[in-house]
Amino acid sequence: MKYKLFNEFAKESTEIFGVEEGDIFTKNKSREVVDSRYLLYYLCKINNIQLIYIQNYMKKRGYDIPKSTIHYGIKEVAKKIENDKDYRIHVKRIVQKCIH
Repeated sequence: MKYKLFNEFAKESTEIFGVEEGDIFTKNKSREVVDSRYLLYYLCKINNIQLIYIQNYMKKRGYDIPKSTIHYGIKEVAKKIENDKDYRIHVKRIVQKCIH
């Protein structure tokens, strides 16, 4: 049901970091790709997409990931939002764009 929203968040999170959308669904560990992936997890979580669904959607796109890693990524983005005003603005813009 929320798969469409998941895909919109994937598109937006990769645009911010300047990476190819497909890269976040691979084992690529570059900083930009990981940050983009973590942002995707966070955006999903704050929009009430449960971890199991995030995990399933990632797997559907080719990336099998444990829930613990998703949870860790969400916590990392929450820290970044708390400490970085510009990042907070980007996140807010994405949410407004995709939800409204």
